[in-house]
Amino acid sequence: MTSSDTEIDVDTTPERGVADLTGYWSRATDAPSGEMAEQPRKTKPGKFTPPTFSKILESEISGMEGHPLVLEVNVKGTPLPQVQWFREGAPIQNNPAFTADQTGEVCTLVIAEAYPEDSGNYTATAANFYGSQSCQANVTVKGKDDPGYIPPPPASNGPAVLPDTPLPPPPANVQPTSGLLDDLPPPPPEEERKGPDAAVRMQQTRVTDEYHDRLRNPPPVQQEASATGTLKVQEKKAAYVKQSTPVARAARTQARDREDLRGVAEKNYRPNFVQVPEETNAKEGGLVRLDCKVTGLPSPDLVWYREGSPLRQDSNHRMIVRENGVHSLLISQCKASDAGDYTCVSTNKAGQAEFTVTLNILVEAQSVAPTWVQKLKNTTVKEGEHVRIFCTAAGDPVPYAIWKKDGIGLTEKSGYRLGTDGQGTFFLEVDHASKADATWYTCSAHNQAGSIMCTGKIVVQIPHVSQKKSEQKSGKQFYMF
Repeated sequence: MTSSDTEIDVDTTPERGVADLTGYWSRATDAPSGEMAEQPRKTKPGKFTPPTFSKILESEISGMEGHPLVLEVNVKGTPLPQVQWFREGAPIQNNPAFTADQTGEVCTLVIAEAYPEDSGNYTATAANFYGSQSCQANVTVKGKDDPGYIPPPPASNGPAVLPDTPLPPPPANVQPTSGLLDDLPPPPPEEERKGPDAAVRMQQTRVTDEYHDRLRNPPPVQQEASATGTLKVQEKKAAYVKQSTPVARAARTQARDREDLRGVAEKNYRPNFVQVPEETNAKEGGLVRLDCKVTGLPSPDLVWYREGSPLRQDSNHRMIVRENGVHSLLISQCKASDAGDYTCVSTNKAGQAEFTVTLNILVEAQSVAPTWVQKLKNTTVKEGEHVRIFCTAAGDPVPYAIWKKDGIGLTEKSGYRLGTDGQGTFFLEVDHASKADATWYTCSAHNQAGSIMCTGKIVVQIPHVSQKKSEQKSGKQFYMF
């Protein structure tokens, strides 16, 4: 089951227990033999790839009490990723009950003899310098009292529980000697009997079988048994029987858990950010998401700061962590006051790490509708003279103009020169005024916030035909149009 991107308000996830990648190579080279199955491969520059699973864990895995259980994944990546196993978020250390092995791309976790208390959520996390990837499985181990339980096949050389009865006393004339079974090894503890190696288990079983055979059928002695020897036999038998009780099994399980917890406590890795956001631009009133991903052991705590001040969660600021371990700062309905430098500090007992990212809020200027600074004025000219009318409007953004003559739009092709200074002043010019130019003109100023208009008239003076001579002399009598 691959990790999803569903957002949940939680503080920790199993994947956050992954050791930081900065210590990856040192752990690979400094680890004892058998702890790291394969060292990173040397590759050519430009051939590096993050981890991917070619075979993942099934979402649900079932087992039976007393049976072995194997979890297997196949991983790819360059350099070859190392796989760490987790149970309920805690790293699994190699011990007689759990054995993790990696051979090339094949990684396995072997539970030599499963018990119901081994049930839970198991995670396999593959990591190299270029990223990490996880898959999970829910493991359920059925107990002896559960429906459908199938007991493991009986072993012919399995341990036998002997009745706790004393052996008959030796003859009175037998001289005391050393113990009858001093040369026998003690019964192996259950953790050793649960090792994954078949050859080791056969050897352990052989020793256990020899032990019981010699208990039941001691070799003939030449009257060397004594009361002391009889007591030693009884003590060895009682010790083995005691190890097979449910109470002893529970005690061994608790001891194994304590050993795992000690292993976790001993290994601490400082936080390391493997994903950080870049400088972000956002529009005022929009949504901003700053994502980061951190590794470390124990799981680090994250605190966000804006311009050095701690950031508190509220209706517009939320801090979440997804199931894949990605932390996000969500800012809804951005304001100009949200702009600035954001710092994320990650801390655990091994140290701290931080990064800073800049958030820019783009504020759109508010539009201002046009208003008249100067409107068109009526203008009088003589026929054939140059005439110019103009008006000025203010607004944000700067308005543009539309000219009309008697309600009909004008262009440069209409015989008029139209222009603007780019600052809101618009003009209309006629080189040689004529009777056709004597009329009303309209100028309207527009921008995205609104529009306005004003009108003005051009008056052209034309002299009377019969009085041209006198008009040329005095220039006092004209007809106006």
